[in-house]
Amino acid sequence: MQQTPELLRLLLDAKVEFVLIGGVAAIAHGSATFTVDCDVTAPFSEENLARLLAVLAPHHPRYALAVPKRPVTESPAELAKNRNLYLLTDLGRLDLLSEVPPVGSYAEVASRAVTLDVYGRPCQIISLDDLIAVKRHLGRDKDRLVERELLALRNRKKSTEH
Repeated sequence: MQQTPELLRLLLDAKVEFVLIGGVAAIAHGSATFTVDCDVTAPFSEENLARLLAVLAPHHPRYALAVPKRPVTESPAELAKNRNLYLLTDLGRLDLLSEVPPVGSYAEVASRAVTLDVYGRPCQIISLDDLIAVKRHLGRDKDRLVERELLALRNRKKSTEH
């Protein structure tokens, strides 16, 4: 069962660097969407991955796409060679991406991210404009629906600012 609030609190309290993207970010921006995982973009540095592994260790991180779901036993240095990590933990699914097409790298996403309160903690969230671009780029039916909703939220926000 996905326990995104607890998963995010752990990452934030452990000072793991990341920006929230995907469905949870859409919800943070006001979307009524539903999601069954937690997507983030993060720097794939040894230091950041070491913090991530340390905080997730009690929650048995496994590779979500492997058959069978084997445990993560690689060192942070080995994991830093990856572009993405798809993890399954006792708290649910966590997908870590080093870049977010079409927006760009973690650094590019982070440079425009906003800080919002998520589950009682300040959290870096992909900007609304970048999230709309991502949903448009993905082009799946579910992403098109969220894109339209996010566009409406952005338009409503702009009209109340003026």
